[in-house]
Amino acid sequence: MIKTLILIALFCGVMHASAAEMPGLKEGDRAPDFTLATGGGEKVALATLLKQGPVALVFVRSADWCPFCRKQLQALQASLREIEATGVRVVALSYDAPDINAAAVKKLGLAFPLLADEGSKVIDAYGVRNHEAKGRGAGIPHPVVFLVDPAGVIRVKLMRDNYRDRPESAEIIAGVKRLR
Repeated sequence: MIKTLILIALFCGVMHASAAEMPGLKEGDRAPDFTLATGGGEKVALATLLKQGPVALVFVRSADWCPFCRKQLQALQASLREIEATGVRVVALSYDAPDINAAAVKKLGLAFPLLADEGSKVIDAYGVRNHEAKGRGAGIPHPVVFLVDPAGVIRVKLMRDNYRDRPESAEIIAGVKRLR
């Protein structure tokens, strides 16, 4: 019976490897600083955001063509007040160009920044590039959320082993409690 349940869980993708086993920076690592543009052309620097408090960096594959990313971004928007009430600012990053992100922000009604990491330099700095993705997807990150404290240290890493399954807003809020 237990073997059957484990096999079902594995088949359904319910069991996940720990975030420490996943690609990318680990909890306790220093978050690399960056300055990226929003779809509106505004420059956003991590160092500036951290002066205001902790930041949830949400790496998404593409708000343009990835339905799982759009769903995640919409869920974050729906919980944004609750997340921000914890003192955390939400910032999403994708490899898409600023104009593509601008269209996605408008279409999805996002009130938090969706930054353009053209060339995937920040994605690479955080070690989350999906090297298996080819063609249109070359340069995309593995979906991951890093909670970064005001000192610039990654305190929480939320990640799954399946790109369809994403960290939820409730996990971000629970993760914030680990920052304190």
